Amino acid sequence: MVYRKCTTTMKLNISTINALKHEKKQYKVFDGGGLFLLVHPNGSKYWRLNYRYQGKQKTIALGVFGKGADHITLAKARQLAQEVKKLLAEGKDPSEEKKEQTAKTKGTNSFETIARQWIDSKSEQWTERHTKAVLKTLEQNIFPYIGTDPINTITSQKLLATLRRIEKRGSLEMLKKIRQRCNGIFVFAKISGLIESNPAEGISQVLKTHKANNHRSINLSELPELVNAINTFTLEPTTKTGLLIALYTFQRTNEIRFAQWHEFDFEAGKWSIPAARMKMKRDHVVPLSKQAIEALKSLQPITGHYPFVFASTHKPNTQPFSENAMLFALYRMGFNGRHTVHGCRHLASTTLNEMGFDSRWIEKQLSHEDKNTIRGTYNKAEYMPERTKMMQQWADFVDQADGSNIVPIGHKKTKQSADSNANTTM
Repeated sequence: MVYRKCTTTMKLNISTINALKHEKKQYKVFDGGGLFLLVHPNGSKYWRLNYRYQGKQKTIALGVFGKGADHITLAKARQLAQEVKKLLAEGKDPSEEKKEQTAKTKGTNSFETIARQWIDSKSEQWTERHTKAVLKTLEQNIFPYIGTDPINTITSQKLLATLRRIEKRGSLEMLKKIRQRCNGIFVFAKISGLIESNPAEGISQVLKTHKANNHRSINLSELPELVNAINTFTLEPTTKTGLLIALYTFQRTNEIRFAQWHEFDFEAGKWSIPAARMKMKRDHVVPLSKQAIEALKSLQPITGHYPFVFASTHKPNTQPFSENAMLFALYRMGFNGRHTVHGCRHLASTTLNEMGFDSRWIEKQLSHEDKNTIRGTYNKAEYMPERTKMMQQWADFVDQADGSNIVPIGHKKTKQSADSNANTTM
């Protein structure tokens, strides 16, 4: 056994770690003695330790940086690094010791062990928040029932019985997610040679399905009522601005919630949303209308000194407002059962198509994947000039709250009239 001592001086502290920014490619920041942070493009920071064992360079994962129960602080990471060095001094390989300990605790090929390996294999592609959410759903709904079972002994019937527990609760959206995650775990196990067949295959055909109802949207004739309600109802400034941004840009709730001030360029009229926050995991640039910029600037004196544009009133330094803040505001304004935040996307898409705008511009603004996979691969056009004009016309259209902007659904403007209107308005 050979261990090469690193003489690098300790240089990391909490301030420098918190100040680390994510970049397009992952990078390392060393603390000393082989210990380093691996910073991913999604902003997650992972502790790793380089060491040499029997002449070979190896790396061991120590955990995710943070303060929570499942996270590793700087002090804890240094403590773990010392424990690794102690094992090396005893002639043991820390990586193999870690595997053996995991096997003793969970069972080498138990469902839970393989599930955690699957999550670990996916964690670098996912955000830290999503990784924790996936693990939590499995810990609460699957591990208590089949977690200790060897994965090659789990039958379709046993998995079905476990999933039926979720189905009986009526949590059909959760059922769909967990079923998909179980399928991913079994696919991972099959590729790893641990099972011959996937017990999750075809199981969706005998489970109840969730019918998404998040597209509830007002009719176009009700748009003036919605605009007037947002502008006159007593709301928190962040909630009011969030609803206006949802209406003007028709982005998803979480894309709005977690928006940070550095993403906005008011002079260029652009909002750059990083891939880590996008459903399709690709960067998305949103052209901003004059109205959207005005709404955001009105909020800047209130939350501009916090990271999040829509900062929480309780923990403004670390959290955005609640995921249901805008939805509950719509309920209070009388739109319960009539309209949702996601409904703004449906309303805008339907109306802009009715107005004769190019569907490619609309789909790009919605950040939808092109259903034609070949065309989607080669069509990288962002249509920024066209979308910029379209979004300004949409904002002008929204603001005509006297009803003169209403084009009856089903009455599609001719391309000539749409172009004429666009030239006049823009």
